[in-house]
Amino acid sequence: MSRASNISKIIGPQNLEKLRSTKCLLIGAGGIGSELLKDLILMEFGEIHIVDLDTIDLSNLNRQFLFRQRDIKQPKSTTAVKAVQGFNNSKLVPYEGNIMDTTQFPLHWFGSFDIIFNALDNLAARRYVNKMSQFLQVPLLESGTSGFDGYMQPIIPTETECFDCTKKETPKTFPVCTIRSTPSQPIHCIVWAKNFLFAQLFAADITNDADDETKDWGTTDEEEIKRIKQETNELQELQNIILSGDNSQIPKIIEKIFIHDIEKLLKIDNLWKTRTKPVPLTESQIKTDLTDRDMDLSTVWPIADQIQKLSSITNKLMTRMKAENNHIEFDKDDEDTLEFVATAANIRSQIFHIPMKSVFDIKQTAGNIIPAIATTNAIVAGLSALVSLRVLSLLNYAKISKPTELNMVFTAKASNISQNRYLTNPTLAPPNCNCPVCSRVVRGVMKIPRNLFGELKLKDLVSILAEKYSFDSEELSVLDTTGHRLLSDFDFDSLDEKTLEEIKIIPGTLLLITDETENDDGTCLKPLELYIDEIASDDGKMSDISLPDMKIPLTKITSTTEEDNKPVEDVVPQNNGETIVLDLEDEDDEKVKKRKFAGADGDDALSKKSKSDNEIEIIEEDDIIALD
Repeated sequence: MSRASNISKIIGPQNLEKLRSTKCLLIGAGGIGSELLKDLILMEFGEIHIVDLDTIDLSNLNRQFLFRQRDIKQPKSTTAVKAVQGFNNSKLVPYEGNIMDTTQFPLHWFGSFDIIFNALDNLAARRYVNKMSQFLQVPLLESGTSGFDGYMQPIIPTETECFDCTKKETPKTFPVCTIRSTPSQPIHCIVWAKNFLFAQLFAADITNDADDETKDWGTTDEEEIKRIKQETNELQELQNIILSGDNSQIPKIIEKIFIHDIEKLLKIDNLWKTRTKPVPLTESQIKTDLTDRDMDLSTVWPIADQIQKLSSITNKLMTRMKAENNHIEFDKDDEDTLEFVATAANIRSQIFHIPMKSVFDIKQTAGNIIPAIATTNAIVAGLSALVSLRVLSLLNYAKISKPTELNMVFTAKASNISQNRYLTNPTLAPPNCNCPVCSRVVRGVMKIPRNLFGELKLKDLVSILAEKYSFDSEELSVLDTTGHRLLSDFDFDSLDEKTLEEIKIIPGTLLLITDETENDDGTCLKPLELYIDEIASDDGKMSDISLPDMKIPLTKITSTTEEDNKPVEDVVPQNNGETIVLDLEDEDDEKVKKRKFAGADGDDALSKKSKSDNEIEIIEEDDIIALD
């Protein structure tokens, strides 16, 4: 019996045709994403667009089943599409890029999809996609895993809880490619030192695959086989030095890891377009002094001491290898293994311009690793694909009368609800009335002809908004939440005569508009957040400017002492199977200094910046790798 016949029996022939004409967006082609892509193809979704920024790493191969050894260093999105061609009847469109890049992925591009599937491992990117979903009223299927735990949540804009309706912890998960290639936090370097470097040198099994003439390398390309063998040999060569016990080769190990490997990374130009380039060690910094010195574990040592300590502790571990059957496991209470991880992490931190930490501080986080599990990814991806049929109203036997009848799914173990069942599937809750994304701010899209960005002045924009939405133009506050800048306020009009182009209001900018007029009953108009989009016209007129037709509702004014949200405990893990989970403290949220209206991402959107012309410059923020 054909695949189509089985699907037709489940959803009916008419709904199968609807499914075949459905256009969906899949963000992430890693652990969950690979499984989801397979599921969506087998279900015969008509058109699937796949976005992923990452390239394939050796460590991905044990759980991302679409990739093979020959695919290492290749883009995940395009490689995944090639891998499924054998059983694919869908139109597949891969993209290599950051989903938060408004140039590559403008708002109207998101609006072309019927449904969005999130398979991300980055909190900022998840919030961004959630906001795009809310702007465009496109349903979103959010998912994530952590070890044996996982969850899947349908999000129907304005009807059910969105991703930001519940409090999220500071991200505790990090994609493998970030750890291996583009670290930006001390924890990235700690995980790299413990789970990659230490494991490779002291805990990995010895293999001789590179010398095996009968081994299937997954390709017949001689150059590709040569490259794979070289990479395999390099890793084994370092381990062989450790096993030989020849401590005169320790500088060679350090040179390979902290000079040559960094130089290879620098050759990948795409990694450094929006990031500060790492600076490898110099040969003169690498010492041959193997003297083991006692040092204060509660202080951060100078880089020279870090290098010397790494050399001496590597020498000690070399000696231990013979006595411990050529295998040493990391233990945070084992001073030798801890100091190796700490010094290696700190040297890498120095190279990538990241603050170093003391051994004592590193010990606090180096022992809490949760591995990615392919089975959990498969379960969550399957649930996400199945629930999408209900979201799209394609299951006649499971129709819903309202979105809150849909179910989310999470592991019961993760929430401590039950130890006797694996999955729990409560119905969806309505939006949190205090949510800064879907409830406390009204959202819409403002479309401006391309030529008017250089003609329309800020004061004209304020007048248009005031007239459209019955704002008091004298009390109107306009902020650029993309660049975190105050543009206009009742006591700040320095930019009023400047054009949108001059003050860097471009397509993709988010503007938060607030009328600060307080009514006698303690209410005011809700803030309005507008996404600025472009109309492809070079002769547009003021009358061509498009604003959403909606009435701005009233809201009760919140004092600065009230909380944004009632404490809500997440019942699901907020990470994905391609990540390493560590126990970190939450960062303190910034406190709002004026009347509290959370704008983009719930940040202090109304706190005023310095009112100088220097504020025109957009604040550049670190680019974020959004995908695993």
